[in-house]
Amino acid sequence: MAAPSPARSFLATLSLVFLAIAAIFAADMFLAGLERKESRIEAARLFRQGQTAIARGENVEAIERINDATSFERGNRDYRRTLAQAQLAAGKTGDAEATLTDLLQTDSTDGLASLTMARVLVKEGRFREAVSYYHRAVYGQWSQDAAANQLRARFELIDLLAHRDSKEELLAELLPIEDQPPRDWKMRARLGQLFLQEGSPARAAALFRGVLHDAPANADAYAGLGEAEFAQSQYRSAQRDFQTALRLEPDNQTARKNLDLANELLTLDPTLRGLGQEERFRRSVKLVELTGAEAGQCAGGNPAPDLQALLDTAEEAVNPRVSAARQSDAAESNLDLAEQLWAARKECKPPPPADSPLALVMARIAQ
Repeated sequence: MAAPSPARSFLATLSLVFLAIAAIFAADMFLAGLERKESRIEAARLFRQGQTAIARGENVEAIERINDATSFERGNRDYRRTLAQAQLAAGKTGDAEATLTDLLQTDSTDGLASLTMARVLVKEGRFREAVSYYHRAVYGQWSQDAAANQLRARFELIDLLAHRDSKEELLAELLPIEDQPPRDWKMRARLGQLFLQEGSPARAAALFRGVLHDAPANADAYAGLGEAEFAQSQYRSAQRDFQTALRLEPDNQTARKNLDLANELLTLDPTLRGLGQEERFRRSVKLVELTGAEAGQCAGGNPAPDLQALLDTAEEAVNPRVSAARQSDAAESNLDLAEQLWAARKECKPPPPADSPLALVMARIAQ
């Protein structure tokens, strides 16, 4: 039998070498995969320990456990986002900002990372920058429940603006929600309260009416609707709503206070429709008496000549000898006099409270 040629022997040997290399490579891949699997299992175990520590409020320990987890699985964004939240909760805002900056550099659309960064910046008092990150969270990407999380981020921004009394910015954030109000009536009621705070009572009233359609026995919604109508000088409607709120919730002290104010206004305002001539005249006299007392108290014991003349005229007006035929004209004169006295009172320091019944009636008359 002929011996194999040198070329054939070389090819056989080369094949064996390649087979050995392939076997070694496969073994390495298997071991590497096994190691990665074990690393993921260990990382998950450490991460769960970190989550448990967060739930117990032990944020420093949580940071250690989650840091260990990320050392095994650096690319896991969930771990690093949770690490930033633990760092923030522990007061380590600098560390949290560094963690989040790294995350957002690789994905600037990360909604949760943006929201956490906004909270870090609020904690540091950097409100302008925080608003920008809140917007990123509102329009960013979320792995689950995107609509609910985006709405939560917007409401968190809204609460920040409301707390800082940034009314123009607050309205800009409220309007997109008004166009597509949340289905949850509790959130719509909250939105109504925010519109009241921002100074849009008509929008607030529409939201509260929608709430009452879904929750007709909700005392807070009636109270909110009453406040919205009161702000629009719809005092009779507001009175009815406050009364309903108190019937549903007798201990509602805010509704009680607002009802008392509405009642006082409704007995004082001479411009209400449906008043008879005699009642309108009587109320005009009362207004002169009240504004005269305010102006006299403001001037003290030595009023200026012009004010003294007004006070003398007021004294005559509150002791009227007016026939029924002249009551209508006298009422108009009294309202003009009350406005002049009120204008004189407004020069005092401090000025009269803008939400007192007299101030509200005089503002209504001036319209």
